[in-house]
Amino acid sequence: IQVISFLSGMYDNELVKHALLVMPTSLITNWTKEFAKWTPGMRVKEFHGTSKGERTRNLEKVQRRGGVVITTYTMLMNNWQQLSSYRDREFTWDYMILDEAHKIKTSSTKTAKSASAIPSKHRVLLTGTPVQNNLKEMWALFDFACHGTLLGTAKTFKTEYENPITRAREKDATPGEKVLGTRMSENLMAIIKPYFLRRTKAEVQKNKMSSTHQSNGEYSDNEDGLVQNPHKDFGAVMPTLTRKNDLIGWTYLSSAQEDIYRQFISLDHIKELLMTSRSPLAELTILKKLCDHPRLLSAAAIAKLGLDENTAESQQSDDTETDAHSIANISDDTLISESGKLVFLFALLERLREEGHRTLVFAHYRKVLDILERILGNRGFKVMRLDGTITQIAERERRITKFQTDKRYSVFLLTTQVGGVGITLTAADRVVIYDPSWNPATDAQAVDRAYRIGQTENVVIYRLITCGTVEEKIYRRQVFKDSLIRQNTGDKKNPFR
Repeated sequence: IQVISFLSGMYDNELVKHALLVMPTSLITNWTKEFAKWTPGMRVKEFHGTSKGERTRNLEKVQRRGGVVITTYTMLMNNWQQLSSYRDREFTWDYMILDEAHKIKTSSTKTAKSASAIPSKHRVLLTGTPVQNNLKEMWALFDFACHGTLLGTAKTFKTEYENPITRAREKDATPGEKVLGTRMSENLMAIIKPYFLRRTKAEVQKNKMSSTHQSNGEYSDNEDGLVQNPHKDFGAVMPTLTRKNDLIGWTYLSSAQEDIYRQFISLDHIKELLMTSRSPLAELTILKKLCDHPRLLSAAAIAKLGLDENTAESQQSDDTETDAHSIANISDDTLISESGKLVFLFALLERLREEGHRTLVFAHYRKVLDILERILGNRGFKVMRLDGTITQIAERERRITKFQTDKRYSVFLLTTQVGGVGITLTAADRVVIYDPSWNPATDAQAVDRAYRIGQTENVVIYRLITCGTVEEKIYRRQVFKDSLIRQNTGDKKNPFR
């Protein structure tokens, strides 16, 4: 809403005429609604959808008469040349605004290159995670926003800032290296400060509450500040920000998981059976799947490892699709007993249902959601689900609205990548992260579907980590990355604790 009010003021004062707003597909509906609510007179057109003719008409209308064009990163990547021209001449946007701007955190990707190729006088980036894995991502965002004038080249940034700051956080860093890392981190924050507005939920909430007391009902609360309320009836005081408790659920491998895990690590012929390509990344993927459930492996591997005695050998000989194997003939009890996480999770979900809580469960693999959906349904849970197979925006919105309004649904199953961005699910007050991501921001985004302004209940997060496995390493890496993020985005806590 801050962006909408900013654009409205700039248009009213004739300081800008053309703005391009880029976002993930799932956010288009919400942005369009907010524009209609707060600036009904502004020309806002979508450059999105299957009709090329309609997209072109919408774009040319804004280019000719002024207004805002809303598009997606996919459209940007595939149509950047069209967005950069008008009547065969280069077209320069007054403002180019990217929502979920971490989509361009890697400057070498096609998305980032396409965004950089579009001429624009000013650039604004919106993201809750300016750093996700390393400081080079921060450089990429500021390099784009400031047209390459702020932090120098990538090579210079790496030498002067990234290397000493990262080195200072290593276990064997000397006192001198720690001092240097802290000093360079402070220098970096000083440079970016004029261009970097960072506000936590607590800070926004504090500002809103103090402003609301001053407004005497004449203003309504919104996402980023006070706007005179055109609909006074909607000017209710925002509830206070609730508390978030983050818990780690340390689980053990089942006997079947442990046996396969140990064999995979120590025996080459087991590696050859489970892997389609020999690479460290492929090995890590197999180990992560084993921690989730052994039936995420290929059908051939499941049969040869003895997990499925009922499947004919002839059916398995050339089946290499990881998630293709059916679980239809496997009993619920068997599926649960084969995974230490499932034993813990179903006991937890039963308890949460008894206590009246509603839960979001995030997992990386659809096969995990298949297992959970079937067993929960058999146990009388009313379940909603959202994953990459749901491509229609209207259907996504229907499922989200249904869960938000129908209290009979006690569990919402989501894939981390699809369900972790751009949706509000504050009807749930419990969140389960079934498997950790290498990128801590990915899990944080998932948690924020429930823990966001507007949530009226305290939120508890359960992160399931399998002891003594690659997941423990992933979690430790998450902690390292998170502390790096805090140190370089203004958190005043001791970065070395």
